[in-house]
Amino acid sequence: MTGVRPNIYFSCAVGILLSFSMSALAMDQSAEKALVQLMSDVENIQIDSLNKKEDKATHYKTQYGDTLDQIIIDYLPNLPVRTSMLKRVIVHTNPHAFKRSNPNWMYSGRKLKLPDPEDIRDLIFTDAAQEKMSRGQDRDSWIRFP
Repeated sequence: MTGVRPNIYFSCAVGILLSFSMSALAMDQSAEKALVQLMSDVENIQIDSLNKKEDKATHYKTQYGDTLDQIIIDYLPNLPVRTSMLKRVIVHTNPHAFKRSNPNWMYSGRKLKLPDPEDIRDLIFTDAAQEKMSRGQDRDSWIRFP
């Protein structure tokens, strides 16, 4: 009986590792899909901003009682990017307008630069990733699983 248990434990361990690697592969594929969707949305924002350059405000001067949520609703409606991400982009782009980089502590009388696609891209991707994307996908250096 003792000779059987290690084989059962080994089979269970192999099964767990196999299911873990399969779920990791599925998560990797879903992350890749999400990244492709995000890049598509950022490109659509850029195309829309080029088409409607005159209509859009690029800056906003904060006033007493303004909230970042209301500014996003009024000046950045219908963007395919989450509000939390837009908040991070605005705070990152305008550190002078926020106390301790907190989106809830906004100074009045400061000029905010409203984010464009480049600002969103700069926050999400590092310089190395942007350089690699601009060169194209270097698939030869990717790790391949059998």
